[in-house]
Amino acid sequence: MRNRIIKLSLIIFLSITSYAQNTYSVQPGIKNNQIILQIVNTSETEISLPKPLQRRGIKNLTFRDVSKETITLKPKEEKEIKYIFDVNYDADISKQDTIEFLITDNKTIHLTKQFILIYTQPKEFKLEQNYPNPFNPTTKIRFTIPDVGTGLALSTLKVYDILGNEVVTLVNEEKPAGYYEIEFNATELSSGVYFYRLQSGNFTQTKKLILMR
Repeated sequence: MRNRIIKLSLIIFLSITSYAQNTYSVQPGIKNNQIILQIVNTSETEISLPKPLQRRGIKNLTFRDVSKETITLKPKEEKEIKYIFDVNYDADISKQDTIEFLITDNKTIHLTKQFILIYTQPKEFKLEQNYPNPFNPTTKIRFTIPDVGTGLALSTLKVYDILGNEVVTLVNEEKPAGYYEIEFNATELSSGVYFYRLQSGNFTQTKKLILMR
């Protein structure tokens, strides 16, 4: 899935309070998503206001822009404010996050706009390439399990050496649909090529990883 670019518009009317809400679906693990906020000063005077974004209660998003600069708009001026954010890979697909844009002069709230993110369920089984690779001594392995319609799926994630001998079991339990990330620590192993295999229901996939000391 490609990065999301979301455009929202806020028009400043200093004499009224307005409220609006938008809902978007995003996939966990997607980076460099953008929210572009268009702000228009329709008054006859220059306006200075804090950058309009509230992040309270947000657990699954990481914003790149953490500055708190003041925005100044001349009469009739329009500006675009860009926000860059990543969605955590382990975002809980049963939850949602709400971002609130707040137009205020630090005394009165003039306008708010809520932006709701709903996290989509995976649509297919997938075993991703570990990262980093080659690695020393730890690496991360990501996999997804879709809703198979029969409840929890018994899933195993195992590592094998080049001869096919099982080295370690990283996962061996029933898993609901979701996005998962497991850390593999190979401190006790010697350098070489290994394989990791995901089995969940009728799905099986194997990938290669390289331990390089």
